[in-house]
Amino acid sequence: MVSSRAYVGIDVGGTFTDLAMYDEASGLFSTVKVPSSPPEFWPSVIRALDAADIDATRDATVLHGTTVHLNAFLERRGARMALVTTQGFRDVYEMRRGNRPTPYDMHFRYPDPLVKRRDIFTVDERTMPDGSIIAEPDDAEIAALAEQLREGGYEAVAICFLHSYRNPANEARVADALRQALPDMLIGPSHEVCREWREYERTSTSVINAYASPVLKRYLSDLLSALEEKANTRLFLLQSNGGLMKAEDAGDRGILSLLSGPVGGNVAGRALAEEAGFPNLICIDMGGTSFEASLVIDGQSVVQNEREIGGFPVLSPMVDIHTIGAGGGSIAWNDAGSLRVGPQSAGARPGPACYGHGGTQPTVTDANIALGRLEDGCAFGDLKLSADKAKAAIADFASGFDMPGDTMAQGILDVINEQMANAIRTITVRRGIDPREFALVAYGGAGPMHAADIARLLGVGKVVVPRAAGAFSAWGMLQSDLVHDHAETILSPVEDIDWTELDSWYADAGTALTERLKAEGVPEERIMLERMVDVRYVGQEHTIAITLEAELFASSDGCASALRDKFENAYRQVFGHSNPEEALEVATLRLRATGRSALDARTLLAANDAVPESDRAERTGSIIFDGNAHETRFIARGAMMPEQAYQGPCVIEESTATTIVPPDFSAQIDALGNLVLTYEEISK
Repeated sequence: MVSSRAYVGIDVGGTFTDLAMYDEASGLFSTVKVPSSPPEFWPSVIRALDAADIDATRDATVLHGTTVHLNAFLERRGARMALVTTQGFRDVYEMRRGNRPTPYDMHFRYPDPLVKRRDIFTVDERTMPDGSIIAEPDDAEIAALAEQLREGGYEAVAICFLHSYRNPANEARVADALRQALPDMLIGPSHEVCREWREYERTSTSVINAYASPVLKRYLSDLLSALEEKANTRLFLLQSNGGLMKAEDAGDRGILSLLSGPVGGNVAGRALAEEAGFPNLICIDMGGTSFEASLVIDGQSVVQNEREIGGFPVLSPMVDIHTIGAGGGSIAWNDAGSLRVGPQSAGARPGPACYGHGGTQPTVTDANIALGRLEDGCAFGDLKLSADKAKAAIADFASGFDMPGDTMAQGILDVINEQMANAIRTITVRRGIDPREFALVAYGGAGPMHAADIARLLGVGKVVVPRAAGAFSAWGMLQSDLVHDHAETILSPVEDIDWTELDSWYADAGTALTERLKAEGVPEERIMLERMVDVRYVGQEHTIAITLEAELFASSDGCASALRDKFENAYRQVFGHSNPEEALEVATLRLRATGRSALDARTLLAANDAVPESDRAERTGSIIFDGNAHETRFIARGAMMPEQAYQGPCVIEESTATTIVPPDFSAQIDALGNLVLTYEEISK
């Protein structure tokens, strides 16, 4: 029997686990949706693979996104850990920057530190800002520290020494000694995950890594053990920067994949932007538990090298994704007479009332089915939704407000839609970006149901619902590249830079990352290296990342001139002006090594469905829009004629998602198979 390789993307959500698969031999594309299995989650991955017929007889590359360690961090269920730092700097982590981000908010409080002061230890060592070492750690002191950590029963230890970003020798020496003395304890030195300046931010990043990594490591260990029965399966984890890394290497560096779950949709949106001719996209992913919003601008993902998660700064390249607790399972509740929806979720169990698993609290999904937007008895995997149970839960809840059930159901949708629109405004309007210049790409199990309403609130004229929208994040994983980032802070005025020396740094780092990618199976011809520098005017705090092509380094004057021109242009784009007479400073050197995937969006878009979408006969039903009942067409997506306009109201049904087209929208299938909704008020 000839074995063919299957490429499998798996996105584990709080309610459902989605699988997207491309079979190399047949050229067929397929999807699978199974309920997630909290709190462990990995069993649902195995169930999805079983449903896709991935067994020991098939070669499979599994590309996986998970939020298991992110949720553990946000919910404070991470490892019991300690922090080791330089003597005299024990309070850096708890003191933070000593500022108040919102100085006029008298109720503002920082979140409690992840490490209590009693769990912070110090070592008598010292590295200077230029990297010179004036005090080395003593072997006896390291041995005593190891004994203290052993007696403390810690699962993980973060190490962050002063100025170790310039010279990590002392930090590496202590880390090596602790790993030998404490082999069962996760040891996380800062230079292995974040070799950048800013002492508090680097400490925070190291602490989060040590706090969350043991959770991820246990999850991956269980999953890899279960995959041993599928002997020809290789597992890769999606990183926060949109690239992949081997699962075996990910457990000790959980900080690199903290946003692993939501990133797949942005990667897919970026691919769609290139192929479908929508260079600017607002990507929205609404599942059962959460809502994620991110941007694609000029065909590129917006990546931040520093951001805040859960109230703590993180120094690590991450796709800029904004998340709120808003999903199909978000629970409606009475807040002293005011209607609130979420962030609490009914999850997979018991789930919304319409699931029939014992849930009694009304949710967003219950509101949709109560208003007729989902068909009574419609199936999602092994679930059959009950409109009667949904209406009963909403009617009981509405009695507390003395209003009819239909009015309450519409109110639940209005509240959740406004919350999601506000989340998008956070990453657009508040940053000077006009959302009306973007198209909205909607995915996730619930995203296409709410996309038109969100677009109307934002004044967005086009909504794109891709094929297999419910598994779009998993689809994006199929075309993710292997990516490794390397960074080092130098803090040098541009006029003092030795460009030849800088060229050597990039060359050496590039050689190391290239060898790493080749060891991971990437052919050399598919490896790309991108050189970047973080630049600022001398005296400023923040930087702008500038890309420098390798050929520029052949001339020092040419490189300095190109850097100035690129920075001034970027600065004007961001701030509307520049200061050409001001001196420049390079803060951090960055190198990104990318191993291009064997798959691309064009191949996946051209693939036929292994199980064609249903062409179920069209029917009509009554749906309530804004308090008014409308006779509405229910149309199978597989039966829609390409380029033909379908005027709303109508409901477009497919296996992974349902799309609502309100009365003021129209819909059509484009040449690539995308479902494109047009807001008629704007298109006139």
